[in-house]
Amino acid sequence: MIRKYLNISRSEGNSLGNSSVDKISFIASTAAIDRYGDIVVQNWDLSGYKSNPVVLFNHDQQALPIGRGDVKVENQQLVIDVEFDMKDPTAAEIARKAKAGFLNAVSVGFQPLEYIPRSDLPSENENYGTVGNLYTKSELLEVSIVTIPAQSEAVAIQRSAFGEFTDVLKDWKGKKAKTSFIKSLRKHILRVEETEDRYIV
Repeated sequence: MIRKYLNISRSEGNSLGNSSVDKISFIASTAAIDRYGDIVVQNWDLSGYKSNPVVLFNHDQQALPIGRGDVKVENQQLVIDVEFDMKDPTAAEIARKAKAGFLNAVSVGFQPLEYIPRSDLPSENENYGTVGNLYTKSELLEVSIVTIPAQSEAVAIQRSAFGEFTDVLKDWKGKKAKTSFIKSLRKHILRVEETEDRYIV
């Protein structure tokens, strides 16, 4: 199994209070070149994961799951809505830290189904590189909330942005506040994407 660590990109669903259903959305994987020189094409076999949608902490397969995930490929990105098990004290604490920005990374565990070393590609190919693999098809096995991200610089930027807009997120209700909210966020982050039921930043 291969594990890929990415910085968190999330939007909050229900508030992480005493509710029994608490969700945060994450971009779990993209086709960007990672720190190992690998590229994961977002061509996922999600059937196995959807039948056992576990979310772990730090890839600890010996521990109980901290939640479950609803995954889909959207805009060439693997998106997961994580529902934390708030009746589990450990999961509830991890959810609190994720919401507060103390945990800012996620990781996918997957089985490569088709791949080629990037150095074997024609030099004119856009995915050519001297190191790493091009994974063209993969089976998703699990998703983890993790403590160590791949790119610490991006985490710091996102922490400052979300810290400044904590109150805005708490008070955000209905569609009227969306326009001003997005305009404000664009001053602090690189990208805001609007989907049917949430914003992913």
